[in-house]
Amino acid sequence: MAKKGGSNRMKRLSAPRQWDIGRKGARFAWKPSPGPYATAYSYPLGLVIRDILGMVKDAREVRHVLTLGEVLVDGRVRHSPSFPVGLFNVVEVPKEKQAYRFIPSPDGLKVTKVSGEEAKLKLCSIRRKLKVKGGVIQYGLHDGRSLLSDSLNLSPGDTVVLRVPEQSVVVSFKLAKGSLGLVISGERAGQLGKIIEVKKGSITRERMVEISLPGGETELPSRLILPVGTDKPIIGVTPNR
Repeated sequence: MAKKGGSNRMKRLSAPRQWDIGRKGARFAWKPSPGPYATAYSYPLGLVIRDILGMVKDAREVRHVLTLGEVLVDGRVRHSPSFPVGLFNVVEVPKEKQAYRFIPSPDGLKVTKVSGEEAKLKLCSIRRKLKVKGGVIQYGLHDGRSLLSDSLNLSPGDTVVLRVPEQSVVVSFKLAKGSLGLVISGERAGQLGKIIEVKKGSITRERMVEISLPGGETELPSRLILPVGTDKPIIGVTPNR
């Protein structure tokens, strides 16, 4: 019988430019499994622990530690080296007492070391809002999760902070004037600034956010801005590694 489905690997030379990996080492690399993230904006878990964090030496060791269940993503054991790791995911190795969060930068996703209570918190952007059976409101988040809640008064573009893996809501932030916004994509990715105004969209123009960044005031599409707090970010969003 003919093989069905796509390949779970790719050549390093054809890997997305945003991936921070060597191009002239091994010929092949893992390919992220289909999921909530585009291939260019996620890493396969095998590459994370071998090429980015340098915790293991080769693919054989990757498969060994994953089979033993020694690597967690957002508090849950993951066994597949192709499991996609994207924005604000936390990769943790409890045996080594190390945890890393993926944050935005102009060159793609970068890692920042986290510890303690912060490793259990995750920022999630609300992408969809709809009413499901029973009249309950369902929120769709940027990482594929969904929340059912009647107590949250939020809209697409707002942020919730979850405690993982329980997925309980700790706090939420509105995409509104006065909030502290983080740019999550583009040349200014990783920059923080106060939101000055949120301008309503129209049929021909998407909703825009006027924000004060280190380089001065600018106007960006709302899909590029993530509210992360009021006076300071609730979690670390700048590289420290």
